[in-house]
Amino acid sequence: MMIKTETECCTIYAEDVEDAVVLEGSPGVGLIGNILGWLLVEDLKMKEIGYIDSKYFPPLAVLYKGVAIHPFRIYEGDGIVLFLSDFILPPAVVYDMTNAIVDWMTRNNSRELITFNSMVVREKSQPVAGAGNSQEVIQRLADLGIPIVPFGNLNGISGTLLTRCAVKDISASCLFAEILNPYPDPRAAASVVEVLNEMLGTNVNPEPLLQEAQAIESRLKKLAETVQGEAETPIYM
Repeated sequence: MMIKTETECCTIYAEDVEDAVVLEGSPGVGLIGNILGWLLVEDLKMKEIGYIDSKYFPPLAVLYKGVAIHPFRIYEGDGIVLFLSDFILPPAVVYDMTNAIVDWMTRNNSRELITFNSMVVREKSQPVAGAGNSQEVIQRLADLGIPIVPFGNLNGISGTLLTRCAVKDISASCLFAEILNPYPDPRAAASVVEVLNEMLGTNVNPEPLLQEAQAIESRLKKLAETVQGEAETPIYM
């Protein structure tokens, strides 16, 4: 049975799932959370248990295997609940939506929250870094060999989730993938999969993302070769 969790800007319609680890994946730079979220749905064979609705969302539906589905869905599988968005969240909605998610977690005694984000770097030095909302979370990440991001601003739903979870005494962490540009990066998302497997004891296969990354890189290489092989057009001054 779906339970309604309502705030001023949005409403969660979802089944209750107690004692779960909650993951959040929404589009950002590099689309890390979204790419990773879709992989988890497929690999863990997660079932849809609800959605988030708001009049402030963009007017769209997502086509999945030919079927129109809600653009912000909630999935469950193997004791994991995933909040997965296919659009960039309007800033005006983020605070209320985060409170609704945290209220849902509090009611269901959720164990922890993990959100996904990215960092644009000039050169990759570490596949994944982390941040948390308490010293205990930071220590857990460090014990797993995950470098900690010492300073900076964490915008959007990732940052708000960490602070709102802290208010409710819920452990929360953010995993950052290093990316070189703002374009979709399946290879960077695959690096987060490996860390997530360590954290949760899952065995999600990152290979589909590596194959996708290889296909993208191959197309870009062919495009570069085509451009380089074309005769230069003279410029007249």
